[in-house]
Amino acid sequence: PGQGGQWAGCGRDLYEAHPVFRRTIDAIDDRWRAYSPTSLREGCFEAPQAALDECELAQPVIFAIQCALVELFKTWGVYPDCVLGHSSGE
Repeated sequence: PGQGGQWAGCGRDLYEAHPVFRRTIDAIDDRWRAYSPTSLREGCFEAPQAALDECELAQPVIFAIQCALVELFKTWGVYPDCVLGHSSGE
């Protein structure tokens, strides 16, 4: 994904329903918090749309969602050879 595909609450249902998605988001957020006071988990699920429209939050949130989706796909037997972004999601 590139910037613009995120929305307030994006990924919340997957986070609540799928443990592997949740573990991936949590692991990325833990790493991110070593360098930033901002929680990506909170950004994904609690930030207002105006905050998610800013690159500072949008890009790392999109990255986290994309990684969590790849891990979720693997549990369904889908193993991508590569994962691509577009726009500033590259």
